[in-house]
Amino acid sequence: MARVVALLLMLSLLASVSAQAGGEVGQGSEAERKIPTTLAEAHVELERILPVETLAEIDAMESERDMRRYHLGLGMRIRNDWRLWAGGPLAKHMEALGFEHPDNMSGVILSTFWCKRHGEDFRLDERAEEIRRGKEVERKLEEEAKRQIEHNQAALRGMMMGLKFEKRDVPVVPMPIRNGVSVRFMGPFRGGVFLAEYRQRPPRRGSVVSDGYYRDEASGENRGRPDMDGRVWRGLYLGSDPSLRGLGRDDNFYTVGLYLNPKDGKLRRIDVPEVDEVYAAVIAGGKAWFAGLTNGQPVLAGVGDEDRVTVPLPQTDEIPDLGMDGESLLAVYARTIYRFVDREWMTLYSGNILLPRSGLPPRRYGNRVLLREERTSGGRLWWLAMGEQPRLRLPACETGLFEPIMPYGSKVGRTRYIGPAGWEGASSYCVTDEGDLWACVGRGRYLVRRSQEGTYSFATVNGCVAFPEDPFGPAPAEGVWLSAVTAQPDNVLLLAGPRGLYRLRDNELVQELAFTRLETPNSGPPARHRLGWGPGSVLALDDGSYCLGGGSWRGVYLLSRDDSGRWTCQRATEGDRVVW
Repeated sequence: MARVVALLLMLSLLASVSAQAGGEVGQGSEAERKIPTTLAEAHVELERILPVETLAEIDAMESERDMRRYHLGLGMRIRNDWRLWAGGPLAKHMEALGFEHPDNMSGVILSTFWCKRHGEDFRLDERAEEIRRGKEVERKLEEEAKRQIEHNQAALRGMMMGLKFEKRDVPVVPMPIRNGVSVRFMGPFRGGVFLAEYRQRPPRRGSVVSDGYYRDEASGENRGRPDMDGRVWRGLYLGSDPSLRGLGRDDNFYTVGLYLNPKDGKLRRIDVPEVDEVYAAVIAGGKAWFAGLTNGQPVLAGVGDEDRVTVPLPQTDEIPDLGMDGESLLAVYARTIYRFVDREWMTLYSGNILLPRSGLPPRRYGNRVLLREERTSGGRLWWLAMGEQPRLRLPACETGLFEPIMPYGSKVGRTRYIGPAGWEGASSYCVTDEGDLWACVGRGRYLVRRSQEGTYSFATVNGCVAFPEDPFGPAPAEGVWLSAVTAQPDNVLLLAGPRGLYRLRDNELVQELAFTRLETPNSGPPARHRLGWGPGSVLALDDGSYCLGGGSWRGVYLLSRDDSGRWTCQRATEGDRVVW
């Protein structure tokens, strides 16, 4: 009930703010408000009802483009009160002028009102023709999208691996799903599990740090950079002091280190004396590494079983994302990547490509560094192909199935992909000993493999091991959802999803455990996959138990077998902080 009341109060506040931002229309009864029937009458009515301050603001505008700020406030009042949605007389008049959609009608009314106040020509025919051309381009794009989808479905059918998977009776484990930490990395350490917890700054306005397009001065259009497959969203800078950009305090997210003791099921925040404020944490080369600030200066500390080191970071203007290159540590900055070898930093890459911030620790395999963009819970998977001509690639585009399409006007930020909604987002990935990349994409509905030779195949499509009737539609109720993947010895994959734990060996997928949701007071309503969660990390422990980490604030869970052979799940709870 409290949430409902809070939501209603928020909506009321937003409506009030929107009305003020759009210029408050005078209040009164329906009889006191005249509903215009022509464009000229609409202009007269606007001059009558708008406050003097709003009219003065419009008179001071340099361009009719500035009238867009009224679209949600005054524009909404025009569309509703003047019956544009209901097909009233004014709507019929605007249709006769060539404007069919209420949004376009209100936009033209406001734009031409600025023209009237500034003595400019209304250009009605030109405006109507521009909208008509835009609709024609959109229609052609929709037709092209339909053809592309049909082509992709046929191609996707030929890329199915044809896994063997049979439903079997397996132990069913009740899962006490509750909100908790959001995990980005898990690894065995000191007889327990080291975890990197994702922490997000409170939502507030900030400047977007992104790249990927340039403006063609000849055509005036935005074009994609040839060395990047799309627009990189590095994140938000939330502060007001530019000198702090990249120093952790004002980034929109960071990671900290946690330690899970399987014996008591406690999660403990790790403090290290060398780093006052931790903003990145990972395991590499037998050490737990922590990067952050001490006395306002960037610092890196590594803690092993028997030794510890404090290392100067290669750059002092940013806190890097920490990653792994085999047993070596990576430090990934906005445009530079370093590898820590023999207590020295070696530059792997330095150039003008903006690299995405990666919540999952960046990993190097051969001449590629894999990064998972932290924009959503299932952000896009990128890799930087290093060499003479470095390029930042999206494996999603490399499949040849889902190329981005720029809609009418080539507006940056409106790129869309032909394919299932959210399919390019990866919740988990790994690389096997043979060099194959495996990724769980599309919120767990697709498991895709890229071989070392560069060919793509799909183990599951829309939750099915056989090609489904509608590969881009709703997933079947009992589909195979796989949201976490880890490479095991001998090229065996350990997989987990909201419905169970699986192993993939050669061409056979075997389910080992089935999950069912154990209702708890704070578990919340189940999502459409009936569990309300999807593990983003899975780890097999030495004693035969498993650790699962939720990637979207869904906590950490230990799966173990008791003396009677029965599988149980224990949700990890917060314990006292520990100093390493």
